[in-house]
Amino acid sequence: MQRFTRSLRAFWPLLLLTFSCLDDASNQHHALVNVYLVDAPGDWDQVFLEIKRVEVFVESGNSAGTEEWIPLDYLPLSNMVNVSALVNDTKLILGRGELPLGQISQVKLVFGDGQYIIQDNERLSLQFADPEDKNYIHDTNVPLAGGRSYDLVLDLDLSRSVKANPSDEQGFLFSPVMRVFENINMTKIEGKVTPVEAWPYVYAILDQDTLGTLTDSLGNFTFTGLEAATYQIYIAPRAPYLDSLTTVTTKIDSTSQLETITLPIPQTPEE
Repeated sequence: MQRFTRSLRAFWPLLLLTFSCLDDASNQHHALVNVYLVDAPGDWDQVFLEIKRVEVFVESGNSAGTEEWIPLDYLPLSNMVNVSALVNDTKLILGRGELPLGQISQVKLVFGDGQYIIQDNERLSLQFADPEDKNYIHDTNVPLAGGRSYDLVLDLDLSRSVKANPSDEQGFLFSPVMRVFENINMTKIEGKVTPVEAWPYVYAILDQDTLGTLTDSLGNFTFTGLEAATYQIYIAPRAPYLDSLTTVTTKIDSTSQLETITLPIPQTPEE
């Protein structure tokens, strides 16, 4: 019996190595995908959306050529998400899963009916402009390689997604507008605007494309998922502060940190 025990102990490291190799080989047939939500906020105190789940459409690279929608494990503690809090590069992970190799060609957000807006401590209705948007689908193109991890970012633009409801003076309509990008080989711009009381809109402009965001409570702002290029950063504050325009050139896989932008107040002529 002792001889058998000694033999098993000698064999155990080899057994573990064998299982490890099998696991590594198995991992080469799958890819780990994480899906995050970020927000380019609008001019509301809070916006809540009910998000039931996130799915990805995978065109498999196997000989069978299968195609299917695959739901990812939903990770937030609640389906009610305060998307307006996702500012200054704050991310919420929506789902995660191991996927077969192939290509992600679409991402689907499945919404519920619980969305609403809080403005000046008042709850306002928020309805889908098109009921079909409750299953919102966005095209993308992400090839999946074995043993790799991928981060997909859904960048929701609230200022363009929420509009006044012409049939309800106290209500709004929701029509999702977002970008979807893989968080690799991308650039980021960070900055700060003072005084914080200006609460400006901040725009990153590249040719005919414009991205917008707001500053947080400390005056900070972030643009992420950008191409390497030269951007105009336009600061549009509330009165009486004056606007500002600056230029920044970004590089792949790097963060461009702007100097603090101080907004002036127009001088009042002396009488």
